[in-house]
Amino acid sequence: MIDEKNLTDTELISYLLQKNGDEKMKGVIRAKGSCPVCEGKFAEVKKLGYICPNHKTLPKRFFVDLFYKGKRLKLYSDRQGICLDTYQRAQTLLHQINSEIKNHTFDPAKYVKQEQERFYTSNLLDRFRMFKIDSLAPSYKKDFERHIRHAKNFFGAKDVRELRKLDILNYKDHLEKKFQLSNKTIKNIIDIFKTFLRYVKDDLEIISVVPGFPKIEQQPPKTTWLTPEVQQRLYESIPDEDKPIFAFLILSGCRPGEARALRCKDINLDLQIITISATFSGRVYRETRKGRGSRNATIPIHPEMLGYIKNHIENCLPSNYVFLNPRTGKYYSENTLKKIWQITKKKNNLPEGVRLYDATRHSFASQLVSRGVSLINVSRLLGHSSVKMTERYTHADLEKLKIDVENLSLRKIMTVPNVSPIANAGL
Repeated sequence: MIDEKNLTDTELISYLLQKNGDEKMKGVIRAKGSCPVCEGKFAEVKKLGYICPNHKTLPKRFFVDLFYKGKRLKLYSDRQGICLDTYQRAQTLLHQINSEIKNHTFDPAKYVKQEQERFYTSNLLDRFRMFKIDSLAPSYKKDFERHIRHAKNFFGAKDVRELRKLDILNYKDHLEKKFQLSNKTIKNIIDIFKTFLRYVKDDLEIISVVPGFPKIEQQPPKTTWLTPEVQQRLYESIPDEDKPIFAFLILSGCRPGEARALRCKDINLDLQIITISATFSGRVYRETRKGRGSRNATIPIHPEMLGYIKNHIENCLPSNYVFLNPRTGKYYSENTLKKIWQITKKKNNLPEGVRLYDATRHSFASQLVSRGVSLINVSRLLGHSSVKMTERYTHADLEKLKIDVENLSLRKIMTVPNVSPIANAGL
């Protein structure tokens, strides 16, 4: 039997709290460190905190000391990674752990710091970056790195296992409010994060379900294209020594990077076909075409290009490039083509926004569609992986329909009376 009269003040408080206390809990709260004055241990007043009895100093850090399934756990932070800098925070954590133990949902890995850091979204984003970076086109790497930084700055130490659809919605709102970004750019950033979570699910097997993602509406891209007459005028303005590669771009619809990367080994003169299997991304030669899951594309040699290609490759090594810059004797650089295009565009008073891509690939596809060539055939000529990618060029088909429909006119068969709708409203 304890004599309550002989207890000190702190002991009495602790005794009374225990006497009237709750059910016994697993684990205890301990103070980290010692008194800065006497270096003695802090004394605990149950449910109130720790204090140095002699100097009344208080500890600045705490931890939960817990034995669970035969192992001792020392937990210095909560599940959000926030350190236990107050006794009350440690007490809250202890109650939470006991509740989870009771409900059979306690997972020590969510509390032990070393384990916990493995699941920080920012840390896993770094891992994802290293996993993806070498497979990306050099021209895309800067955008990819920037998208990863956006996600790291927003999600930080949040446990990837606890991400929900609401977190993704908040991320989208954050991007919209903080940065002046187009819907297309926001969609690209969100899509990168979705790819990251699929990597966490499928490759790392950390999560079992990818949270829902918002649908981001965006206007279909506007496709600019030129008529054959405008193309002809532009072509005549190009220096004669550069005409071959520009003629090829106009007549094949090939991407500029793929035309620059074309080698003699890709030409089959017997079958009069070309295999598009590589591209330049900036200055880097890549033995794959642009686009996710893209495959080699086989296209016919245009009759107007056959003579040049035949004369050029007959005495060349298979590894030689088909189109060489006459100034350097090497392949055309991206900047060289851009400079030639800028000069040509300026000479012909073309709008600044018209790109070489518009004047060649987009115009090639649009003109074919407007002349009734099926989307399937246009898709094959462009090397698209699906017809859906080619559907952007149906605008040209609509232009043709507009011309066709002009053959109909009410004036040819009847006169539309000019009757006020108000006057006849009561009929």
